[in-house]
Amino acid sequence: MSVGQMREFDVRSGNWSSYVERLEMYFIVNKVVDEFKLPTLISVMGEEAYDLLSTLASPQKPSVLTFRRAVELLSAHLQPKPSVLAERYKFRQRRQLVDETIADYVTELKKLSKYCEFNSTLDENLRDQLVCGLKSEVIRQRLFSEEGITYNRAIALALSLEAAERDASAVERPEITEGVHKLSLEECPKCGDKRHKAINCVYKDYVCSWCHEIGHLRRMCPKKQAQTAESAGGYHNTRSRGGRMGAGRGAGRARGWRGARGQRGAARGSQQRTPLHLMSEQDGDYDNEVHEEDSSENMYQMSLSNYKPA
Repeated sequence: MSVGQMREFDVRSGNWSSYVERLEMYFIVNKVVDEFKLPTLISVMGEEAYDLLSTLASPQKPSVLTFRRAVELLSAHLQPKPSVLAERYKFRQRRQLVDETIADYVTELKKLSKYCEFNSTLDENLRDQLVCGLKSEVIRQRLFSEEGITYNRAIALALSLEAAERDASAVERPEITEGVHKLSLEECPKCGDKRHKAINCVYKDYVCSWCHEIGHLRRMCPKKQAQTAESAGGYHNTRSRGGRMGAGRGAGRARGWRGARGQRGAARGSQQRTPLHLMSEQDGDYDNEVHEEDSSENMYQMSLSNYKPA
C-alpha cells in the first residue's frame, strides 16, 4: 500500500516546481526505484498535463523519455527561467506593506530571492532588504545600531520589537487620547474653558446676568457678544465722523453718552436681579466676573469724561 496520494497537476494555475518536489518526496516514502518514476508521473499527472507533455515531446512519445527529461520539458514550458536582473529588481523594490507583519514580509522576500541567484550572499541580501524595507522607522534605527548584525539576528530582533510595539498600542486608550486632543481645541460654550465638555461644566445651570437665561456665564453670552461687536462697530464709525465735524458737536455727543450711561445704570440698579445660579458654591467666580465687567465700564466712562475737543 502506497503512503500518501498525488493529485493531478493543474496546468492553468498549478506550480510545477512544487508539484515535482512533492512527487520526489512521494518516491522516497514509497521507495519508488528510478525505472518506475516516469510511469508513476504519467499515471498521476492527469490527462491535461499528459497531453501537454506529449505535445512537447513530439515526435517522441512520453513513454520513451526519462523522468528527468520529462520534468525539464514541462519546466521550460510552464516556468521558463526568468531574467536574473529583473528578479533582483523586483526583490530590491519590495517594501513591507502597511498591514503586513514582519514574518509575512520575510516570507515574501524569500520567495522573490528564489531566482535572484544570490548563492552564498543570499543571507546578506535578505538582511539588507529586510532592514531597508521595514515600515517602522523605530525598528530600522534599532537594527542600524547593531554592529555586524546577521540575517537571523536581524529577524529575531525585528520580530521582538514589533511585538513590543503591538503590546504597547494595545495598552493605550486611543479614544481617550483623541478626546483630550479634541477638547484642547474647543471652548466650553458654558464657561469658555478648554479642559472639559459642556455636559460636564459646573456652570451649565447658571443664570446669565446679561440675558437672564440659564446655561452659561456672562462672558459666553451670545447676546452680549453680539451687542459688544455691534457697539464696537458703531463707536468706530462715530469716532470717524467726529473727526470731520466740529469740536462742539463732539463734546455734546460725549455728554449725551455719559447721560445715557447714567440712566442705564440707574435703571439697572432699580431692577431686582434674577438669582445668579443654582449651585451656591460657585458664588465667588461669578461675583469676580461681574466686578471685572463693571470695572471695565468705569474705565471707559472715565476716558470719555476726560475727553477734550481738539
